[in-house]
Amino acid sequence: MRGVVAAVLTASMAALLGLSACAYRGGIDNPVVRKTQWFSYLDGDDIRTYCVENAPDSYRLVYNGRYDEQLRSYELSADGAGGASLTARAMQKVGDLTKMTLDDVLAPWRWQKAEIRLNPADFQAFQKLLDESGFYAGAPAGLRLHSSEFYWIASGCRNGQFYFSAWLDPQQPFQRLKFPDFLYARDATGIPVNPPRPVQPAEKYRNSGRNADDAPTSFWLQVGENGLGGVPNL
Repeated sequence: MRGVVAAVLTASMAALLGLSACAYRGGIDNPVVRKTQWFSYLDGDDIRTYCVENAPDSYRLVYNGRYDEQLRSYELSADGAGGASLTARAMQKVGDLTKMTLDDVLAPWRWQKAEIRLNPADFQAFQKLLDESGFYAGAPAGLRLHSSEFYWIASGCRNGQFYFSAWLDPQQPFQRLKFPDFLYARDATGIPVNPPRPVQPAEKYRNSGRNADDAPTSFWLQVGENGLGGVPNL
């Protein structure tokens, strides 16, 4: 058993090093950026850096519907007029080579993307739903997240203060989330949501796999005090 745990930790550490190789500063639509900066993107490093006094409110919410099956990302930025822009992204079956064409060899690793504007009332409603979901209460330090699971990770800047949180299915905080339906109702990517389902424990303790773009598909994350920490103690 000790050897299995050691192997899992080694695989998780290697995966995290690969995912956090560079600090994210934009460009998540680029497949190379997603591969090398995913961990930093989840941690909201760019939002954290630019979250200063008088900075516009901004949020990033990422749904991990099993990493190698589906990813969804929602980014909202205040527009200065009370409303906000909402960019929805979704990716079905990460690195699915059946999507490759001669015109776009990177298609298997691209997001489907849709953008809309939220009016002031909708943006205020979204912020209220975040509050009701416990986002502003602080991160659940010590929460462990595996890539094979279903979870939300959110980061944001409001009134010049950075916030971070995470919710793991089937825990009660995940079940009480208020914001997903709001986002799904305004998601025009055309990719149906991969709903949560039970995950077998054995799936969390297998060696790190790789998808078609050589990115890890099996890894652990752990929530720290106000962001993602290191590899969890198993």
